[in-house]
Amino acid sequence: MKTTTFLILLPAFIFLSCRSTIKDSTSVEKKIVPDKWNADLSGFVQKDIKNYWAHEFNATDLIELIKLCNKNNPELNSMYQRVVARGEDATMAGAMLLPHANANVSGSKTKRNLIGFNFPNSETSFTSNSFSSGINISWELDLWGKMKDYKQSAKKRFEADLLDYEAARLSLNGQVAKAWFNLLENSHQIQLVNKTIETYSQNLSFINNRYEKGLATALEQKLAEASFKSSQATLAQMKRFENNLTRILQELIGSKPNESFTISTPASLPKLSMPPLPPTPSEVVNARHDLLSAKLQIVASGLDLKVAEKNLLPSFTLTGSPGSRSDNFEDLIDKKFRVWDISGGISQPLFQGGRLRAGVRKAKALQNAALLNFKSIALRSFYEVENTLSADKHFSSEENKLEEASNALKKAADLSWDRYQSGLEGIFNTLDTRRRAFDAESRFLSAKKERILNRINLYIAIGMNAVAPEL
Repeated sequence: MKTTTFLILLPAFIFLSCRSTIKDSTSVEKKIVPDKWNADLSGFVQKDIKNYWAHEFNATDLIELIKLCNKNNPELNSMYQRVVARGEDATMAGAMLLPHANANVSGSKTKRNLIGFNFPNSETSFTSNSFSSGINISWELDLWGKMKDYKQSAKKRFEADLLDYEAARLSLNGQVAKAWFNLLENSHQIQLVNKTIETYSQNLSFINNRYEKGLATALEQKLAEASFKSSQATLAQMKRFENNLTRILQELIGSKPNESFTISTPASLPKLSMPPLPPTPSEVVNARHDLLSAKLQIVASGLDLKVAEKNLLPSFTLTGSPGSRSDNFEDLIDKKFRVWDISGGISQPLFQGGRLRAGVRKAKALQNAALLNFKSIALRSFYEVENTLSADKHFSSEENKLEEASNALKKAADLSWDRYQSGLEGIFNTLDTRRRAFDAESRFLSAKKERILNRINLYIAIGMNAVAPEL
C-alpha cells in the first residue's frame, strides 16, 4: 500500500520541483521598445489628439460610411461571430470545474427459463420487471489547478480574438477612409480634366479659325487637335478609375453594386496642419489592438504549458448516484425504495507512448512562438509609426512646393497664350506650357491626397480608433 501511494504521489513531487517558468512579454519589451521615436518631431503640434481620428477631417459623410462598414461588412461580421464562438469555448472550459449531473429513468422486463431444475408443480419460466431512476453525478477535483488554467487560457484567447477583431475593424475603417479620399481626389481630377478639355477646345477653335484664314500652319492645327483629343482620353481614364473606386467603396461598406451610389464632393480636399505629437513607443504598445492581443496569446500559451505539465499528475474523481429502484414503476417515487452509492477514484498516467511529454514540448514551442510573434508585431508597429512620422514632413513640403509650382505655371500658361496670339511665341511652347500647368495642378491634388492617406496610416499605426464603437 505504501509503495502504491508513493508511485502515485511521486509525479506530483517532481512537478512541484521542476515545473516550467511562465514567461510574459516584459523581457521582450525591455529589449525592443525604444525610449523615443527617431523621426524628427520638430514642428509637430503640442495638442491633444481627438479620441477618434475620422473626426479630424471634419467629414460627416466619411464618418457615416465608416459606421456603415462596421455594421454591414460581411467579413467583419463573420469575424465577430467567430469571436462569439471563442467566448463560448471559454464558457465550456469553465464548466469543467463544476460537477456534472445527468438524470435518468430506465426500465426492463426479463424472462428466465427454469428447465432442468425439475421443481414439482412449478412453472418452467418466469418474468420479472425492474425500474430505476436517479441522478448520476461525477466531479473531477481540480487539485492541481489544471482545469482552472485551462479555463483561463480559453478566456485569454477569447480576449485576444476580441482585440484581433478590433484591429481588423480599425484596418477596415482605414481602407474605407482611403477609398473615400481616393474617390474624392479622383472627382477633383475629373473637374480639372473637364477644365482642361474646355481650354483645349477653345484653343483648337481659335487655331482652326486662324488656319482657315491662312494665319496658322497645319502643324499648329494638328498639335492643338492632339492636345484636345489627349485630354478627352484622360477624362475617359478618370471615369474608369471612378467606377473602380466606387465599387471598392461599396464592397467595403457591405453594399451591392449600385449605379446610383454617389458621394458629395467638397470644394477641395481637406488642408492638413502638422500632426500632434504622437504617443511614446511604450504607449503605442499598450494602445495597439494587435500588440495587446499578442500579449494575451503569450499568457494563454503559458497557461497551456501549465496544463500540459499537469496532465502528467494524478487525477481525482468522485461519483455518486442517488435514486430509486423497484419492480414496480409506481414505487420509484416512494421513499422506501430510495438507493444511493458514492465512490472515489485516483488515476495516474503510467504509459502513454510519450504523448504527454510530447504535449509539454509542444506547449513550450508554442509559447516561444507567441513571444517571437509579439516581437515581430512590435517591431513592425514601430517601423510603421516611424515611417509615417518621417513621411509627413516630406509630404507637407511636397504639397507646398507643388502648390507654388501650380500657381506659377497657371500664370505662365496664360502669358504664353497671350504671346502666341500676339505672334511672339510658337504654338508648341504654348501648348506645352498649358500641359505642364495642368500636370502640376494634378500632381498637387495627388500630393494632398497622399498626405491624407499617410495621416490615416499614422493614426492606425498608433492604435487610434476611427469612430466610437456603437453598442
